[in-house]
Amino acid sequence: TVASVLGREFTMAQLRPLVEEVTEDRLFEILEEALAARVIEELPQSVGRYQFTHALIQETLAEELSLTRRVRLHARIAEALEQLYGDDTESHAAELAHHFAQAEAMTGPEKLVRYSLQAGERALAAYAYEEAQGHFQRGLAGKGVSAGDQGPAPDAESAALLFGLGRTQVATFETHRLQEAVATLSRAFDYYAGAGDVERAVAVAEHPLQASAGRVSGAGPLIARALELVPPDSLQSARLLSRYGSIAGLEEGDYQKAQELFERSLQIAQREGQPGVELPTLVSAAEIDFYHKQYEETLSKAMRGVELASLVDDPLGEMLAHYWVALSGLMLGNVEGLSQHAEATLPPAERLRHHFYLARAYWGNVLLAHVRGDLQAARAFSERGLAISPGEPRLLMDRASLEYETGESDQGELYLGRLVELMRSATPGPTIENTFAPLAIAYIAGIVGFSGELEMAKEIAETNLAYPVATPIVTEVNRICLALIAVYQDDRAAASAQHDALASQPNRGLTVIFGIQSDHVLGLLAQTMGNFDQAITHFEDALSICRSHGYRCMLAWTCCDYADALRERDGVGDRTMATALLDESLALSRELGMRPLMERVLSRREILGA
Repeated sequence: TVASVLGREFTMAQLRPLVEEVTEDRLFEILEEALAARVIEELPQSVGRYQFTHALIQETLAEELSLTRRVRLHARIAEALEQLYGDDTESHAAELAHHFAQAEAMTGPEKLVRYSLQAGERALAAYAYEEAQGHFQRGLAGKGVSAGDQGPAPDAESAALLFGLGRTQVATFETHRLQEAVATLSRAFDYYAGAGDVERAVAVAEHPLQASAGRVSGAGPLIARALELVPPDSLQSARLLSRYGSIAGLEEGDYQKAQELFERSLQIAQREGQPGVELPTLVSAAEIDFYHKQYEETLSKAMRGVELASLVDDPLGEMLAHYWVALSGLMLGNVEGLSQHAEATLPPAERLRHHFYLARAYWGNVLLAHVRGDLQAARAFSERGLAISPGEPRLLMDRASLEYETGESDQGELYLGRLVELMRSATPGPTIENTFAPLAIAYIAGIVGFSGELEMAKEIAETNLAYPVATPIVTEVNRICLALIAVYQDDRAAASAQHDALASQPNRGLTVIFGIQSDHVLGLLAQTMGNFDQAITHFEDALSICRSHGYRCMLAWTCCDYADALRERDGVGDRTMATALLDESLALSRELGMRPLMERVLSRREILGA
């Protein structure tokens, strides 16, 4: 019974001091009896270590003890283990924190807090974020500090616990909850800054967090304050400038300011010969270039990041370098080696176990597999990503589209519903949630032919465009959303307006926006406007890009829509060419299992008499 309070596993060395009234020989007899009864079992290759054969047995035996007896035993166990471990208590901090927590009524909170903090830091170092979060929360409870309180931490120990908790929140929260994590970190920062502990204050502000387009996290003012605490040309300043650049480029939509901040950071890192500082700055700058549609710049910086990743131990920098190579290459049509880079994001992301970045790594592989027509692989990567981050809007949008494209409308409706619910719970603004959900609604309406919530999608996309902080890629996605709605609603005036706006976008001819090629959309708009010659030109451009880059899903849809435009124009040779395009679309859609498109193509062939 005493052993059950130690836990599922225990050793003779742990048990012996707790039953001093029992001789060592008698204790061995008791253990042998328990072994014979299969209450416990010896762990292989570990002399003197046992475990209960089932957790339920251990729990039942522990519950047979009165509460007072359990508390007293936990107190004895905690104190005995402290003596047993001696100078190595930190390695056993989680075990000690557990027993001191159970014995808090007798031993007080001091050691509970100390060991919870140590256990949390050890779990963080092993990327065990959920485990670490539990330790930090328990420590804060022992201090009488709530994570939701306002104002600076009351003391250094509370500040350390809040810093730990904030780091776990950054790693496990969905992006729409990032403000909560920043609020937690800010309380630790405020304490350290007020106490004159510049090193720890800057460590809080330097901690990497995923800035998100169109959403103010509150990290900007925190970093600005930290910059005032450090020398302007120091490595600390370089790291802070890098973080500030991400905030400026994504949250504020200020590309020029971001570039200036990144440049200052890189100058310091390169002058000091610090690849460990240069790498995260480069990948952050690559992300801002991407969101501002500077894809060549993204690719160049990310490729340099891949080189630097071989020199330093930085799984996040390594993952992001490969990620931005893959995504910028996809946008530019540089398809050679993209799968290699997409796959290379997974080992460092899985090592890191950070929910946001692991989901991003899976989404990069989903996106590449989807556009190339490997829908089985896309679905498998999607499953893995959504298991880690069920509310990741990129994954939800692609999965909803994939299910509808393959005729699994019931499943598609579930994923689309989750994405729309995520959008409804988000704050207003040009965020990823508020951008991807309307696009998914508009895109899926074109597949299955129902209007659903198009008016809501239209209103949100128009609202997003009114925000001055919207980044160019977010602007383009919202433009494409409105364009698809104009096509679906056969609104000539809206189609004309969106055609002019989309055609003026930079890098338009190269861009693949999350499975939708811009020239294809322009072709649909021109067709809706009744300008068939212009539509044919756009469809030819889209066809050329899809064929040369291997974008097979988009090619199948482009062939079908191009055939529609030719049929409507009905010029010399148009019907023959339309028939050939429909044949190509049918072959592709059959191979890829795109049932709704197959049915559409067959109906078009009947109309043409093919």
